[in-house]
Amino acid sequence: MMFKQQITRRSLVKCFAVAASVSIARSSESEPEVTIVEFNDAGEKIGPARVKKVLHTEAEWRKLLTLQQFYVTRKGTSDLAYYGTYFKLRDAGLYRCLCCGNAVFSSQTKFDSPSGYACFSAVIAEENIRTNVDMAEEPKRVDVICKRCDAHLGYEYNDGPEPTHLRFAINESAVKFIPLKKSAPGG
Repeated sequence: MMFKQQITRRSLVKCFAVAASVSIARSSESEPEVTIVEFNDAGEKIGPARVKKVLHTEAEWRKLLTLQQFYVTRKGTSDLAYYGTYFKLRDAGLYRCLCCGNAVFSSQTKFDSPSGYACFSAVIAEENIRTNVDMAEEPKRVDVICKRCDAHLGYEYNDGPEPTHLRFAINESAVKFIPLKKSAPGG
């Protein structure tokens, strides 16, 4: 026995509405998350937090960033040596990813380097970055990437000072310096 059902405009719209709500619910549940260590602007460690990954289309990033910032953070290029002022900045503070605000470096591990880049001997928290060996370069370079938004921050080298012997050469176009704020009494 064959059952024929007439499709009406109302039933079709209802069907699309149900399908859209299911896909919206599914996409919000499947948004990628990462664990980072959060810091307040006084440089105090708040602790680990599970946060949504910051995702934008290329067109959205182009609207949010200057051309220089876009090419450095989203396309993996580098600033010219001695670009800006961070390479010589000695003030106490945090360096946050320009694209998402994730704390990535502290002035406590910053050191003077003749490279012309802001250089650090350690990241503020290993959980806040990831590294990637750039196989296209000779000698091989290690890209330093923000874990929360995948922004290219700079490069890691093994010619830094003790105790880590690491040198994180970071592009000024990839970070924002936040001077340390005094913490509130009792907190």
